[in-house]
Amino acid sequence: MTEQWQRVHPASPFVRGWVAVVGLAYIYWQNTNELSLAERFSGERLRWTVVIGAGALLAVLIFYALSWYFTRYRITATHVYVNSGMIFRSQKQARIQNVQGIEVAQPLVARLLGLAELHFDVADGSESVLRLSFLRKAQAQELRALILDLAQGVDPGAVPAGEVPQNEAAQRAQAPAAEVLTAKVPHGRLLASLFLRMPTIIGVLSALTLGILALNGVQGVVAGLIPALLGFGGWFYKELNSSWNFSAAATDTGLRVSSGLADTRQQSIPAGRVQSIQISSPALWRLLGWYRVEVNALGVGSQEDAQNLLVLPVGDFEAVSRVMGILLPDLGVQNQREVLFTAVNSGAEHGFVVSPPRAKLFSPGAWKNQGFLVTDTTVIARYGWLGRVTAFTAHNRVQGMTLQQGPLERRRKLAGVRIYSAGGTVTGYLQQVDAQIAGKFFEEQSRRITGGQDLRGR
Repeated sequence: MTEQWQRVHPASPFVRGWVAVVGLAYIYWQNTNELSLAERFSGERLRWTVVIGAGALLAVLIFYALSWYFTRYRITATHVYVNSGMIFRSQKQARIQNVQGIEVAQPLVARLLGLAELHFDVADGSESVLRLSFLRKAQAQELRALILDLAQGVDPGAVPAGEVPQNEAAQRAQAPAAEVLTAKVPHGRLLASLFLRMPTIIGVLSALTLGILALNGVQGVVAGLIPALLGFGGWFYKELNSSWNFSAAATDTGLRVSSGLADTRQQSIPAGRVQSIQISSPALWRLLGWYRVEVNALGVGSQEDAQNLLVLPVGDFEAVSRVMGILLPDLGVQNQREVLFTAVNSGAEHGFVVSPPRAKLFSPGAWKNQGFLVTDTTVIARYGWLGRVTAFTAHNRVQGMTLQQGPLERRRKLAGVRIYSAGGTVTGYLQQVDAQIAGKFFEEQSRRITGGQDLRGR
């Protein structure tokens, strides 16, 4: 174990600090905008620019050096410590016995430099308690394996201070023996799925329309075209980057996913931390039998952008079945595969309660597809018309509910229930079901939440 304080890699400040260097070049370019290309790089102006730029660059390098000097980490048998800050010092720590998983992340510049950072997912919070940035990739994988061994109570053996059992730890980090490939997303399928999603279709059609108008001399179109392209391009790149080379593998504790185009990530998702699961299928995906799986999970990932955790960007029903078999192995029914298929598509088979015909006024196209099923272990709620969204929430993961009934729904004796869980935005919706059925479900589910009699809503 690294009982002594250690410093991160010397190149760590440059992984994100290169922006400052680019900023200096941009400032010079903007301040010489009136000059020709030859004049920019000649004369007295260039000499002063070089002097000032060199001084600014030296100041930046000194700042980076001090930042690296004051960033240290230490790993003991019980804690991981990370100290940082020059003027305002901070110390973050994570108790090793609470570590649920460690994500190995490589932003683009870190990949080019052969570096990686560790994100610690702990059991006592919804966010990563700390990050260790940046280490050599091999060293990061070795530390990850060592810390996970300590978290599981495995004695790493007699290892000299400041050293890690490189061969064994690296092997465990790179290819854990218990991992079994569960799902892999081919590049062609991923690209096709992105082009078949509504944001892409709207973005392409909008760009074509604005482009045609601009070619026909319509004034002011270009001003609207550029922001639209930037917004769509940002969304498309984010989806592509987070799903490229995506693979999911079963482990002893849950699921391990890895993905990334420019930025790569390896993340462990313990099944016990998953609170709710959402399976969605946009309209055009349904023609091909494709689905997307996201989850609410506690203590997994930083969740900085308040999004659900993606565990399958796009996959067929077989892939969905394998993922569900790991994250929610017991649906509380005998014929789990058939129930799962009905849940993510449509129909009232296997006990699903659907909206009555009087709900047609509120949801003309969706009322036949809206439905729910309460099993011995799980609440399954399905809604949507052209697309389908199905939420699975185990009874012991339900954090709260809301019974909703508007004035028009009251006249038609309809009601709805929303089911909430922690760790994300996945929400179960019982849409426009019979008011008596909704009331009975709400009452019985409330007893389940408070530890009362476990009855099934029928």
